[in-house]
Amino acid sequence: MSDLLALQPNLEIKIYLIAPDERRDKVQQEILRPTFALTNKPLHAICGFISFEVFGEKMKGIRSLGLEKALKPEFLESLAEYFSSEET
Repeated sequence: MSDLLALQPNLEIKIYLIAPDERRDKVQQEILRPTFALTNKPLHAICGFISFEVFGEKMKGIRSLGLEKALKPEFLESLAEYFSSEET
């Protein structure tokens, strides 16, 4: 992800990592690494963590209602957790 952001510095998007709950601490540790935190757009500010389990449950409910085609990017944003260096 860092390479993508470095190659496209004017890209204004949010990115998300979806991983199992048990990987949350490792994801946080990696996102907060100095190599990613000291860039023009710190990774922790634009990359959210989404629990695979939470994502799966939400999608199951959305599919049961037939709403998957109506999803917007705000859906992911509402599920994402962002880390900050003050938490560590």
